[in-house]
Amino acid sequence: MPDASPAIDAIKQRFELLSGRMNERQIREFAGVEAKVYGRGGILAVAKATGLAVNTVRRGIADLSEPPSGESFGRVVRAGSQVRRRP
Repeated sequence: MPDASPAIDAIKQRFELLSGRMNERQIREFAGVEAKVYGRGGILAVAKATGLAVNTVRRGIADLSEPPSGESFGRVVRAGSQVRRRP
């Protein structure tokens, strides 16, 4: 297992640089990749470094095991799940 502090700092720095350019799904996938690369304890390390929930990091790992689809470039929020505006 890598030394915790420098590795967590590196994850945090990468997340801060990229988070403004990523949508929700890309953030989850980024977290999943970082957790897998980190190895044992990666889920907690990534959650600590990014401020994401542990379940979000786990979902990111699960997203990585799914085959790629065109969805990642289109709609992120499911149709009908957005807040409806009053006329």
